[in-house]
Amino acid sequence: MKRGALLAVKVTVSLVLLGYLFATSDLQALEVRVRTADLLLLVAAVGCYLVMLALATWRWQLLLEALGVVAPLRHLTASYLVATFFNNFLPSNIGGDIVRVRDGSRLTGSTTSSLAVVGIDRILGLGALWLLAAVAFVFASPDLRELAGARAVILGLGLVFAVLGTVFFRPGIARRLMALSRLNAIGWARERFEVVQAAVHSYRAQVRTVWLAFAASLALQALVVVYFFAIARALRIPLSASAAFLMVPLCTLLQAVPISFNGWGLREGLFALYFSQVGLPRESALAFSLTGAGLIILLSLSGAVVWMARGPIPAAEEPAGS
Repeated sequence: MKRGALLAVKVTVSLVLLGYLFATSDLQALEVRVRTADLLLLVAAVGCYLVMLALATWRWQLLLEALGVVAPLRHLTASYLVATFFNNFLPSNIGGDIVRVRDGSRLTGSTTSSLAVVGIDRILGLGALWLLAAVAFVFASPDLRELAGARAVILGLGLVFAVLGTVFFRPGIARRLMALSRLNAIGWARERFEVVQAAVHSYRAQVRTVWLAFAASLALQALVVVYFFAIARALRIPLSASAAFLMVPLCTLLQAVPISFNGWGLREGLFALYFSQVGLPRESALAFSLTGAGLIILLSLSGAVVWMARGPIPAAEEPAGS
């Protein structure tokens, strides 16, 4: 009942926000902008999306191999496609992570280990997104630095990632926190903590792999910005690259707040606010956001095909020399 009520609230928030934006925009100008989009640039955006998927899958494989799990790339790609489909069509941004945890557990032999891998994968992605936003903010013009929420998001998340980095690079902190919270007195919590600690220890011993995965995350998040920049150019919206590299990461970080249905309405409202701050009309923001998100949803339908056609994920293979 609570889950259904929460979903109803999220859908209502999305519908109200979208309804308001459509009611206060020039819909004819919006329709003309979308209808006359440059198809070649839209194809370029699709190319960016495909490279993003390849990078994300390779990063996942890299993190699994750091734990001694040999994961075939084609199986991980199939799983990632399915996860992307669920991310876009389930009423939660973590639906795809559940798919990846399930499939990863068949490779690692442990749901907790698989959850640790997906969690670190997520943290690296968010960290790369924050770094892009922070660098773009530092080099942005004074008017761009005044984008709503920019300073608060960058400073707040900077503190969060500083804490996470301290916990990662200084062994013992997490164990002391477990002791202080007395969670180590709970059997199942202690067992799962030890599994996660083993995974973190493996990554701590292979810092080069973690940095490589982070570099892949940076490239991936930069491609997300390039994807949306190509959408802007396809729609003939005069959005500068410097604005895109600040707006897109900020919006992506803020729309993760679970107050709407998969970010719908909230994302469009944020872009409308940002566009107005740089002198661009609301219908341009709507065309930009709806086209970018809509194209991703269409492309993610390939995951539904894979989901219906694929076989089971194979069991883990022992790495050579183990």
